[in-house]
Amino acid sequence: MRILLCSDSYYPHPGGVSEYMHFLAKHLHTLGCHVIILAPQYAEAYEDTIPTKRLGRCYLVNANMATITITFHHKLPLLVRDFIKQGRFDIVHTNGPLGWTLPYWAFHYSRGCNVVTFHTAFTGFNLYNIAKIIFKREFQKKIHGVIYPSRTAMKTTDPHFALPYRIIPNGVDTDRFNPAVKPLEKFQDARPRILFLGRLDPRKGLDRLLAAFPLIQQKIHDVQLIVVGSGPLLEHYRKSVPAHLHDAVLFEGKVAAELIPRYYASCTVYASPATGGEVFGIVLTEAMATGKPVVASNIPGYSEVIQDNVNGLLFDTNDTEDIAHKTSIVLQNEQLQKELGKNARNRALAFSWRAVAMQVLSYYEELL
Repeated sequence: MRILLCSDSYYPHPGGVSEYMHFLAKHLHTLGCHVIILAPQYAEAYEDTIPTKRLGRCYLVNANMATITITFHHKLPLLVRDFIKQGRFDIVHTNGPLGWTLPYWAFHYSRGCNVVTFHTAFTGFNLYNIAKIIFKREFQKKIHGVIYPSRTAMKTTDPHFALPYRIIPNGVDTDRFNPAVKPLEKFQDARPRILFLGRLDPRKGLDRLLAAFPLIQQKIHDVQLIVVGSGPLLEHYRKSVPAHLHDAVLFEGKVAAELIPRYYASCTVYASPATGGEVFGIVLTEAMATGKPVVASNIPGYSEVIQDNVNGLLFDTNDTEDIAHKTSIVLQNEQLQKELGKNARNRALAFSWRAVAMQVLSYYEELL
């Protein structure tokens, strides 16, 4: 089976869609498929490890309290048309083909079976209210099947386009992220640590965790917060930390991909205070696969991954005291850490990329 996976968002740009494209391609290949990724060029150089065609240049735009990727080239439709024609793909699987973007032109010119994954959950106005006016007719004519990573994603999109769909979760590399991974050397002492890992956009809610941190420190004096990631708010967050907490709040910035599993392994608890717009939460499953207890916002998307008091604790992201309370409970209870971590690992195994790729391949075969 010849498969094209396409998105405006791919490596070296970080994020869930980039991970989705890369690992789905990798595991579909191991299942005997011929897979090519179609993505734009970025300003940052990147050596592709999976067969990839780069068309156009990606530009970053702030919207939906996050960073949106948009591909531009003055001949983009023609370039995509010619590439699709030459490729003779059985499946053209695009990600979020709204607007006249790279994935839109890919499914527009496709003569094969068109599959779309919608990864979006809006935090404010649902733009699909407008998009359906422009795209609904073509979507219903050209799209044969939709994949939603969660019911949250389905509820955001399906009422507007009414397309055949299947809910298939995002995956996690349960070999790369596992309880045997060693902590980083600088974090190998017994000091309790909270990890935040993600892009520093407003939607990821780091400001909520920073506001709760002094309350956590009142109970656990030697606690440390490790912040991994970059983004438009990095310097703002750095400056917001009082001088007396500089030794306790560490901003690591963007780190090498091979170090990310070791950062998870270095923490006592992983915290994600996202404010909304999350359809699944890949960072949650990465921490869970590492066998770490998770505390996270009780928001749609996250609550489909975390079962409260079983494989993690959910808090009200708008309540600083609740964030501090739930995080402190885990930090102060070693037995609870072990129980949540064990259950988290077991839950993450259901999201292994091989299991997810098999579900996706089965859906392809059914649609064909």
